[in-house]
Amino acid sequence: MDANRSRPLQDLVRWNGELSELIKDSQHSEPTSTVTFRRAHAVSAVEKVIAGVASPGQLVDWGQALHFEEQVDVEEAHRDLLTQFLVEISTPELFEPVTRAACQRWLSVLQTSMASDADATGR
Repeated sequence: MDANRSRPLQDLVRWNGELSELIKDSQHSEPTSTVTFRRAHAVSAVEKVIAGVASPGQLVDWGQALHFEEQVDVEEAHRDLLTQFLVEISTPELFEPVTRAACQRWLSVLQTSMASDADATGR
């Protein structure tokens, strides 16, 4: 057993396994530390939808599970971008439907953000 009991939540943030099981396991765990949600996690998730490995509905479910999980902390340096991502994908009724095209757009935004960081550190 994981000493800090955060393993189910880490697996959910990484979408490492069957989504319904990950959500169920994270809801039944009581992590004692936070798990940080990073751009790489968002990239991996939208890539699953683009590749057809996951459905847009699953991405919505994943986003809702993360967005409303108190023990998930958003990467500080990219809080605005990642919060916008989670809000938009977890509430498509307020923004736009989650489709492969929307995932392509988010992938581009996230990758551009990551490339900008790489350029800034290379200077």
